[in-house]
Amino acid sequence: MLPFCATSIPNGLAGYNRGVENDAEAFDLIIVGAGPIGLAAACAAREARLRYVVIDKAGICQSITEFAPRQSFYSPADELEIGGVPFPIAGDEKPRREDTLAYYRAVVASLRLNIRSWERVDAVRPDGDGLAVTTVQEPDGAWTRVAQARNVLLANGVWDQPRRLDVPGAALRKVISRYIDPTPYYGRNCLVVGGGNSAAEVAMALSKAGAHTRMAMIEGNWDACHLRPFVLREMLLIVEERKVLPQFCCRVARIDVASVTLETPAGAETIDNDFVFAMIGNDPDTRLLEAAGVEVCEGDRRPVYDEATFETRVPGLYVAGSITREPHIVNGRPRATKIVNDIAKRLGKA
Repeated sequence: MLPFCATSIPNGLAGYNRGVENDAEAFDLIIVGAGPIGLAAACAAREARLRYVVIDKAGICQSITEFAPRQSFYSPADELEIGGVPFPIAGDEKPRREDTLAYYRAVVASLRLNIRSWERVDAVRPDGDGLAVTTVQEPDGAWTRVAQARNVLLANGVWDQPRRLDVPGAALRKVISRYIDPTPYYGRNCLVVGGGNSAAEVAMALSKAGAHTRMAMIEGNWDACHLRPFVLREMLLIVEERKVLPQFCCRVARIDVASVTLETPAGAETIDNDFVFAMIGNDPDTRLLEAAGVEVCEGDRRPVYDEATFETRVPGLYVAGSITREPHIVNGRPRATKIVNDIAKRLGKA
């Protein structure tokens, strides 16, 4: 087994000699992605005594590290727990970014999960009775190696593919798709585009930091936004205090250096604007799946998979988490665990 969070260099590649080396160990399961869903799958694989490894192109829970400092999760602690390890947090508080990262690091360390960080999966292809997984060292591509696996589970998320507005001016530098901290926007005219939880959180954080904040939402009312209850409660209070101005049934038509033009039920409206936050979600990167021979739906760009088993049409290749139609952690954790348990049963290890 590899040491905790160590990206090991294959024999013969020490000193970053370039080349391709075959992995000496054949795995029952390779898990792609070391986020909460991938780590939940790793816990299940460990419990089932599978020969497994988790591979990630960055560190563990990289998407969470890119959350804004002190940002709260939309889920309570028990919806984030994995591996039967309790998430300690006071009362009914929602875990913040820092709490969650500390929790997942502790789980990985205490259960000694088999992680290869900073190793990018470059290709997955059918090979005999299993799959061949080609990986490349990150960040410099110093070496390449190929591992054999009887099964592969893709749980690599969508965080690094934010959706872009498709309107004139969307390429301006004032248009931001990755929110980090509200402080730089004090006193500025800010427009948050989107009606989901992330958009609501960003709008509230901006308003608390002293930004003049509007929201542009295609939804017709708050009910249609499907916000988590605790997010909606806080938002309604902030709106009542006139710290955020929401505009429903509203689309961005054009972005200019000092203004934004909106399409509203009353007609076009041009407002003063310094920054636009496009909080409209993320799209899955399906290139790895498509190269492996997996069909992708034209509409939502999700892969075609068996709705019962989450196995794609490539035998032994499974998907879980935000790349599927069960994108949230609360659903993805038990789904990943079930996929691994089903694999273990099929291999006679359950």
